Amino acid sequence: MFERKIEVDQEQDFEGLEAARQYAAGAQKSTMRYRAFFERLETLDKVGRYLDVGAGPGTVAGMIAQKYPRVELIALELSPDMAAVGQELLKNKGLENRVKFVVGDATDTGLLPSLGKFDLIYSTYSLHHWENPRQVIDNLMTALADDGVLFIHDLRRVWWLYWAPSRSGFFRSIRGAYVKEEIETMLADFSPGCYEVKNEIPFLLSVIIKKSTL
Repeated sequence: MFERKIEVDQEQDFEGLEAARQYAAGAQKSTMRYRAFFERLETLDKVGRYLDVGAGPGTVAGMIAQKYPRVELIALELSPDMAAVGQELLKNKGLENRVKFVVGDATDTGLLPSLGKFDLIYSTYSLHHWENPRQVIDNLMTALADDGVLFIHDLRRVWWLYWAPSRSGFFRSIRGAYVKEEIETMLADFSPGCYEVKNEIPFLLSVIIKKSTL
């Protein structure tokens, strides 16, 4: 069996400004890993207000701000260091007025109402870090507008990478990622027509939940 295995906490990987800067530099150089995310984003065709959950240094938020000038973006990030680095990077790109960083926890039931409602809430490569993903999902659903969409994009646990001996951050994340059946079990009490869980090539997973069909 290749059961889900948590080997490291998110805070340990990205603690401190220097670690945040190193992560941001790597993310800026590997934007191709977001290609599948943007392909699905295009099909959702949502405009208005976006919330980026687990925004890190704002790599995706910056790409969206450049690609979709009519979108209003809030980037929610747990780490103050990541948020600080993200603000620096966005300022360097002239996007500091397009993306607002908020430091906070997606499980905070008091924070999300203060941010208003969103037409799209998305998260990239954060799901496997969430200690209680269903709690996060339930909280995010309360922040969706009536016709809003929650879009979660993450790695998927696959056997042919799970057994790799490397202890790099990528392989630790693969071992800690979910598979399609686990997400479907997690959402078992949602109405079948409101969500879609899809395996993406080569080792990715997308979850789309539409509030309008709940």
